[in-house]
Amino acid sequence: MESKNHLVYESSSRLFEPYKLIGLVSSKVPHLIRYIEASDRIQIITAVGRSFLVFNDRLQLIETCIAHDCEISALTSDSKFLFTAASNTVIAWKHGHRWKSKCFTHQNLSTIIELLSIGGQLLAIDAANCLYCWDIFSQSLVSSLSFEQSLFQMTKMFHPATYLNKILIGSKQGSLKLWNIEKRKLIYQYKGFGSAITFIAQAPSLHVVAIGHQSGLIVLHHLHYDISLVKFQQEIGPVSSITFRTDDSATVPIMISSSNSSGDLAFWNLQAKRLEKLVTNLHWESISGVSMINKQPLMITNSDDNSLKVFRIENFQTSIRLLFQREGHRAPLTQIRFYGDRGNYILSTGLDSTVRYMSIYSERLNRNLGQASMNRNLAKKKGVKFDTNVLCPIKRFAIDYLTEKNWDNLVACHRDSALVSTWNVGRMCMGKHRLMHDRFKQNSLNVEAECVTISACGNFAIIGYNTGHLDRFNIQSGLHRCTYWCNRSDQRQQMLAHQGPVRDVVCDAYNQMIVSVGIDQQCKIWRFAISSSGNQLISSIQLRNPGDKICIHRENQFVAISLDNFHVEVLDLETKRMIRSFHNHQNRITDMTFDSEGRRLFVSSMNSLIFIWDMLSGQLIDLIHTLTPCVSLTLSPTNEFLATAHVNDPAIYLWSNLSIYTKVNLRPIQLENFNEIPLIRLPSLMKDESNIAEDDEEDRDEEQITDHNLLDNRYEDGENVFQVEYRSPEQISKHLISLSDSNLNWKILLAIETIRKRNKPKEAVEKSKLAPFFLPCSAGLKPKFNFQESNQMSDDINKDNIIKPHRYKSLFAEELEKHLHSDSLTSYFRKIADTMGPSKIEAEIINLRLEWSGTIDPMLNFLNLIEKVCESNGHFEIANSFLALFLKLHLNDCQKETLIKRKVREIVEENENKYRKIQSMFDQILCLTNFLRNSLV
Repeated sequence: MESKNHLVYESSSRLFEPYKLIGLVSSKVPHLIRYIEASDRIQIITAVGRSFLVFNDRLQLIETCIAHDCEISALTSDSKFLFTAASNTVIAWKHGHRWKSKCFTHQNLSTIIELLSIGGQLLAIDAANCLYCWDIFSQSLVSSLSFEQSLFQMTKMFHPATYLNKILIGSKQGSLKLWNIEKRKLIYQYKGFGSAITFIAQAPSLHVVAIGHQSGLIVLHHLHYDISLVKFQQEIGPVSSITFRTDDSATVPIMISSSNSSGDLAFWNLQAKRLEKLVTNLHWESISGVSMINKQPLMITNSDDNSLKVFRIENFQTSIRLLFQREGHRAPLTQIRFYGDRGNYILSTGLDSTVRYMSIYSERLNRNLGQASMNRNLAKKKGVKFDTNVLCPIKRFAIDYLTEKNWDNLVACHRDSALVSTWNVGRMCMGKHRLMHDRFKQNSLNVEAECVTISACGNFAIIGYNTGHLDRFNIQSGLHRCTYWCNRSDQRQQMLAHQGPVRDVVCDAYNQMIVSVGIDQQCKIWRFAISSSGNQLISSIQLRNPGDKICIHRENQFVAISLDNFHVEVLDLETKRMIRSFHNHQNRITDMTFDSEGRRLFVSSMNSLIFIWDMLSGQLIDLIHTLTPCVSLTLSPTNEFLATAHVNDPAIYLWSNLSIYTKVNLRPIQLENFNEIPLIRLPSLMKDESNIAEDDEEDRDEEQITDHNLLDNRYEDGENVFQVEYRSPEQISKHLISLSDSNLNWKILLAIETIRKRNKPKEAVEKSKLAPFFLPCSAGLKPKFNFQESNQMSDDINKDNIIKPHRYKSLFAEELEKHLHSDSLTSYFRKIADTMGPSKIEAEIINLRLEWSGTIDPMLNFLNLIEKVCESNGHFEIANSFLALFLKLHLNDCQKETLIKRKVREIVEENENKYRKIQSMFDQILCLTNFLRNSLV
């Protein structure tokens, strides 16, 4: 458990724990280029929220990190470590995992805005306009500087090449200062150019730096002589980043600058002192950083639009070609759904009008289906950013993965539009059809498609409108096929399905029924096929409040309906009756889903809670409380992962199902106060378990043990909504017959002979041709074997080993006699079943025979033990297997001895009565299920 800013976080809920997030690539923090000298390769680091990503030069994700407590605000590195600033703390990283010994902070340090590492020292500028310097190896604070903000407010710092222990600090006022950081001495002050400094970069020439300003001015300044060599005025906005070409293929020196108000890049010819080319629309949002790889014609850019790109500059100096890119949604998500029967992919839509196909395992498998447009071909010619026919953001969509190879298998309805678009996930593109009824083509003002679903066969799309209409289209041809309407006098003329907007619609698994809900508080069940009378309405159910959303589990024919009063009603399509009602949501419900078995219902609401209801008991079994509300959720077909999308967030968060791997306690939760429910942090980028440093292994294990203990002890004394672990008694009721646990030794008691025959060697053991050395021999020149002496000795030995009759009683028989009249007889029987193997049990039962003990008392004691266990109704199958083995081994004694025969008859009659009772219950259950299966609805 962790606490920060008065918020207490739990590690997981009962059923789910944070796993990872997907869909984030970049942010407003400029990327960082690291050169790894040992392997002669580069790394590209981007900050996303509380974590960072490490890519190679082909933008393949190779490393992540443990999440910080706050969002990352700055990055820097040296030859050994990567440094990240989060709030007022700087952390040194290696192999994607934090070295806890490398943590830099200070009691007066505020939010860090700039980082720099030079010569074994780490420098940081905070929001309070103070400069701090630490020694990296000792982690001690070497020095600190502070300036008056009205005179010199620091914005950037830079280490000029070959300037030992010196840094150049830029200010909001436009002036610059050159400091010797080791001696804390001001060396020189530059007057500046009257505008806030936003970026400083090293030029290829010695002593020359490029200075970018808020006004768009770029100055190449000579530090040694304090003179300006070249000035450029950038018209596209303030300068956010500057870099230089250093590869051998450049015939003229080129400087590249980017603007932080658009996705454009300016190429400047330093020899001709002019703008060479302006490349527009490289990104949707402002470019956070641009850099050239040293001695290579490769340019890397990242942007606030959640994208990272690698370009190659061709021989024409400013002609660029996109090589690699990683991107995600640039706007918050609206809906997510798992795709496929294995649940390896997620389809997502966002406010950017795009549909994306994301893998939950590998970033390289992510695909973009494109931006929704009325004319995709024209959009490709003009450029997606200049497309004037862009459709409004997608608010709802439905998918069917079975028909992806045949025709379009995704339909989506858009905000403030009566048009429904089709998409083909197999070909990763937008479909060719735009579905709209003829009644809306002339006047579609104020008409909006509210909901959409796909039939079980994948051929039809059913669309509900805010006008009350409900239409069915053929997806393959895009033609209208049917309109569902009520045969009432007030609705016959307009052919309306509902009086008011149709909120949601679903189709069953057999293409027999369609269920729709509307604002008129009606849940209507329609006949899928076209009726000869024109009226397809089967049934209409009055709801307590207007319906909002529908979720169906097609195998069980369960339909969950959310209402405007924050309740959820569950409808059984077979009986047309409400079978469950769930309350306590306390805010608008945003999404619902069933698990693959239909046993649990997941409900998300705007009060930042995800409710997990048990369908069998109708009880709440788990709660997930997040900091931001969940707008959409989906569960994988294997029930392994829960994916959630949240308000104002372009990322998809994955939660791992603990019940698949561990035993969980699922007692009902009694809610009284929602404010007492602990928060759970949203999943972060998953750490790389294979690259953990050895020095950090022990600390990591201690953290895991601590987290596990906190998880077990998080709810104590009944003060929280989650209760302590419940342990079921060994025997729930004396009237119920209980079986044993997973110990299966009793199953092979009756098959011991078969097992022995199977394990017997197929070939007989060959006798040795040489006689054993211990056989007696007669004396003489030629020794001979003395068989008479050997036979006489063996006879003597056998006479001594003969057991006297009526004297043998096994330890098992003695223990049985001792426990027979005690209260621990059942536990003794359980001990026998657990500790003895099948062969040992058989041997002990054989030793009870009359010839050995001289009396039938041990046999009667064993039968009394079986009788007592059967009367207790516990360990029923073990007791019966013991009895069957006893009858098999002592059948002759049971037929001869009257007492034994009578006791066996009593036990068998008692067992038959119990079997007869169980069989009667099974007959009732089978009769009822056959009736439900064969009866006509």
